[in-house]
Amino acid sequence: MNSLKECAELFERLGLTELFVKDGEQELRLTKQYAVSAPAVMPVPAFTAPEPAIAEPSKEPAGEPVKAAETPAGEMIKAPLLGIFHGRTQEGAVKIGDAVKKGETLCAIEAMKMMNEVTAPRDGVIADILASEGALVEYGQSLFVLA
Repeated sequence: MNSLKECAELFERLGLTELFVKDGEQELRLTKQYAVSAPAVMPVPAFTAPEPAIAEPSKEPAGEPVKAAETPAGEMIKAPLLGIFHGRTQEGAVKIGDAVKKGETLCAIEAMKMMNEVTAPRDGVIADILASEGALVEYGQSLFVLA
């Protein structure tokens, strides 16, 4: 049998947890037990809402109000999931002013390497396109205005 020292070195070098050697009447058993610790639990920080912004009084002269960028009136077509917006589909790309039929594909949203079609909920005309090609869109984000 190898010397006890050689067996112990082999046991450590190979990273074994158990070694049993028998040579005739002699037996040697080495075992190593690892202490298992409980997994670390990280506390989740509490969410605090941001302070509401206080609007500054307008420095515009009284009279004609300042107009914000307006979105055309109509039905908002929203993203059904989070993903990458693709306005160009196999059927082509819809443009502002295009007439669309109910069920027609307007765009695709890529999520997890899968293309998910967004279709027109009714007949109408595309009044505005609110997402740009290749942009990441959120769930519920407005993509089109259907007049």
